[in-house]
Amino acid sequence: MPDIFLTKKQTIAFEYLNDDTTKEVLFGSGAGSGKSFLGCLWVTTMCLKYAGVRYLIGRAVLTQLRLTTLRTLLETFKMVGLEAGKHYNYNQQTNIIVFENGSEIILKDMASTPSDPQMDSLGSLEITGAFLDEMTQISMMGYHIIKSRIRFKLNEYNLVGKLFMSCNPHQGYLKSEFYIPYIEDRLGSNKKFVMATAMDNPNLPVQYIETLNNLPQQQRERLLMGNWNYTQDINSLFDFDDIASSVFLHQPNPNDKKYISLDVSRFGSDRSVATVWVGLVVVQVYVYTKLSTTELSDEIRQLMMLHKVHPSNLIIDADGVGGGAADILRGVNFINNAGALHKQNFSNLKSQCYDKLSQMLKERKISINILDTSIVDDLTQELLAVKLKDIDKDNKVAVQSKDEMKKILGKSPDLADSIMMRMYYEIKNMNTTARYAIARI
Repeated sequence: MPDIFLTKKQTIAFEYLNDDTTKEVLFGSGAGSGKSFLGCLWVTTMCLKYAGVRYLIGRAVLTQLRLTTLRTLLETFKMVGLEAGKHYNYNQQTNIIVFENGSEIILKDMASTPSDPQMDSLGSLEITGAFLDEMTQISMMGYHIIKSRIRFKLNEYNLVGKLFMSCNPHQGYLKSEFYIPYIEDRLGSNKKFVMATAMDNPNLPVQYIETLNNLPQQQRERLLMGNWNYTQDINSLFDFDDIASSVFLHQPNPNDKKYISLDVSRFGSDRSVATVWVGLVVVQVYVYTKLSTTELSDEIRQLMMLHKVHPSNLIIDADGVGGGAADILRGVNFINNAGALHKQNFSNLKSQCYDKLSQMLKERKISINILDTSIVDDLTQELLAVKLKDIDKDNKVAVQSKDEMKKILGKSPDLADSIMMRMYYEIKNMNTTARYAIARI
């Protein structure tokens, strides 16, 4: 194989991909860092070195994989002197590349579909390792399923099963799984995160850097600077700076009314979250798991007594199983898909309340006085995942559903929903029927 010169960051990642301890490597933080090439080079190297192994290259949509990652892979083959029909064969029907030594590369789409919501099509795979390109487009379920399929011929060659992933900054599960633990120096020995941007790649033309530098601020921060605390979507309803600025912004006024907003878990793995407010200041967040309706109701009754919250200031997510707790506690029922208050131009009450929350955070009216940084981090990620839906259509203003947010985050946005419900009282008490403008970032 001819000599191939890697950047410093690529070299660090390549060493992790060949050591005896690392199992997962996340590489990237910006465009132009050589992410896809590195993944393709690693997979090619392993297939040539070990006969009969099987590697997977995945991306959310197979068409995108063929148009982008596959092209990089075929260019990599040329760089190392491989010729189609002689050293390998690519079957476009099966999307499998077979080398002359029997090793294989499987090209696979990683999107869950209505016909396969649990991604069962991945269940029968046995692979030696995997490269998942553009992880921001792949669900947390896909990430975990692929990890569970890495076992083929590992014992035969005494290999460590490895998963290599490329990404740009992401406000979902990658941030909590890799970026935050990396920043806090608690990532663990079997996971590695290599932050690399276009400026770490001396092989890029100057014009490419200039193009990134001319992007709008949020895209520039994300794609050029590799800033994980900015989102790129104009659909995003919340801004990182607004959320960060709200932490311990105000002290609670003891004369203000006290509220509890309760989001009840829909499934066993979800959390029930009770947020205690003094006026517009969050003073406590309680998280409950695996409680029955009766047990949760008893806990909330105790909170109401402890914090002196009147039942009329207890708002409960009454959708689904939450209806049971609502019946017992007799607070105010919050129905996500109920009509917007004051006949404003929102598709439902949930969208109206999320918009109001965004507005009040921008106006620095809400303070999140929580000492537990893990809760603040989780809440930040959940709020940044709230997206407006169909903003290019002349419809009522709407946010994505809880299930859609769950796909982005890899978990249910229970903290964000609990905070959002408190806005019901602010909207209900408005003395106007006018339609206020949606907040844009």
